[in-house]
Order: sequence, then structure tokens, then C-alpha cells
Amino acid sequence: MNITFWTTMDCNLNCKYCYNRASNNIKKEYMTADVIYQGIKLITALPQFNTDEQIYINFHGGEPLMNCDAIELIMDIIEKCIPRTSITYGLTTNGTLSSDKQLKILNKIDNISVSIDGNEKNHNRYRIYTNGCGSFDKVIETAKKLHKIKTIRVRTTITPKTLSSMSDIVCFLIEEGFKEIVPVLDMFDKRWKDEDENLIFLEFRKIKEYLENKNCDDVSVGWVSKSPITKKGVCDGGVTSFHILPSGDIYPCSLVAGEKRWLIGKTSEGLYQEKIQMVQDLNKKNTDSCVGCNFYDFCPSSRCKLINEKITGDFYKASAITCLQSRVMLEMMEMIY
Repeated sequence: MNITFWTTMDCNLNCKYCYNRASNNIKKEYMTADVIYQGIKLITALPQFNTDEQIYINFHGGEPLMNCDAIELIMDIIEKCIPRTSITYGLTTNGTLSSDKQLKILNKIDNISVSIDGNEKNHNRYRIYTNGCGSFDKVIETAKKLHKIKTIRVRTTITPKTLSSMSDIVCFLIEEGFKEIVPVLDMFDKRWKDEDENLIFLEFRKIKEYLENKNCDDVSVGWVSKSPITKKGVCDGGVTSFHILPSGDIYPCSLVAGEKRWLIGKTSEGLYQEKIQMVQDLNKKNTDSCVGCNFYDFCPSSRCKLINEKITGDFYKASAITCLQSRVMLEMMEMIY
């Protein structure tokens, strides 16, 4: 089971491609103790909570570390419900906050993801403070501080504008000492073209060659390092995946968090089973235009119809960037294996 607590919708950065930034409906709320107690009581009463061997608790935002008190309270309550060995904590941060209290919390987190978009020029092009200044120096400082404690995952967002330098960005991060790097294509950027497929493949080949030439056996790069690809299966939104916002509103996944039409419950009221069933029914139906594709069972578009609608306006029409991404991934896996 995956439970994500959005401890705050507030953020000290103003990243240019942030999907929360693009919405005018996002209030800078902070999760209260009442919402936390209600949310945990609701989730822990579900049958699947008590049958799943592993519970994943994630902290998201906004910038989750701007509400440390909420994180500490959630961890304290959860660990009184189930053994710590059954819990895996995850947290996504922009890497700009590193007080003693924040570092103490991060030391308890199993999986930390820090957003770094390459060298100073690339990073500061997108990840800026609300005053317009770049965040690169502080993020690198925090990430290296964390890296001394544990292995962290560096998430780097790739846009059509930065695609041609993707291999340079990844190699820079490796040279900075990071061991786990995940390049992520910005799926909501409308500038992607079919012609980008060759360049994406070329950039990943460059990364693969770099890893081989430098004997980077202890480095993992998403799409390039050898790891099994598993079938996506069916959407688990509202079944074993819940996103709880500071308001107490509950959504099936991060993609639609905050969009009222996908509200599946409230911590003060409970879950709306008819809305959960609606999400499940949408996702169970095949994307007919994609049936027969070699990557169909492994592709986000076949599993998640909400992402299709979010990008194309049609639940059953896959986005061009998702198709492109899946084709490149299949080609990379064929090369690796």
C-alpha cells in the first residue's frame, strides 16, 4: 500500500515546469494535526492496510520539509500502528532546506529523491526561488550533505530544450558523486516531436557508453542500467494508493491531486466508493488504438487513462510523448539485454 501525505502545498521555489505552479487553484495550505489523525485512522481501518506486508509512506508537496512538524507526527503515529520494519518512508524534496531539524528527519527516510537538473546553467534555468534567483548552489550543497549519510536518488527533468544536453547533464551528476540518477521526460511539455525519438535514443546511448568506459558499476541511471521491466498491471488508485492533501481531500494519485472531479474522499468523511469505482472502470478499458503495440503491457498509457486525458483530452488516446518514451525504453532494453 502507498500512502502519500502532501504536508503542505507551499513551496519556496517557483519552478517553471511545476504542475502545481500552473494551477491557480492551489492554496498554500499546511497539513494540520486533525487531518493527520483523521487520515491515518481512515487508512489504517482499511482491510488492505492490514493485509499488505509492506506499507509505503511518502511525503510530498509543495516542499514537504516546510512542514516538518507534520512529518514527525505522521511517522510517530504510524510507527505506533505497525512495526517499523514494515514501513518504507519516501520523500521528494527540492533540496534547498537543510536545517538540523530537517536533516534529522531526512536521516529517518529510506528513499530520498532530490531534484537537480544538471549543471548550474541548466538547473537555474528552471528551478528558481520565488525572487527569481537560481537554487543550484544550495541544492548541490544539501544533496552532497545527504549523500554522505545515505544514497539518494537524483531526479533530473528533461525538456525538449535540454534534451540535446541530457547525456552531459547525467555525466555531470555522476562526476559530482551521485550514484542513482533518474532522467525524467517532462510529459506536459507540448514541444515534443516524433523526431525527438532518435535524439533521445542517441543521448541514452552516450550515457551507456560513458558508464561502460568509466567502469561505473556502482552507478544506476534510469533507462540505461540493467534492471527488469515489469508489466504495469491495473491502476491501484483508490485501492492501494491514496494521496492525502493538507485540506484532508483524498485523491487516487499525484497526477490529479487537487482536481475536484477526481476527489475520492475526505479524511473527515471517508472514502467515496462510487468515485473509486469510476476511476477503476476507466482504467480497466483497453486503449484500442494501442492494442498490438509491443510495449502495451509496460506502457503508462495502457495503465493510466487519466494521464492520457490530462495530455490529449481523451482517456483512450495515448500522448505522443508517452509513445515516444515507451519506444525508446524498449529499444534500450533490447540493447542492454
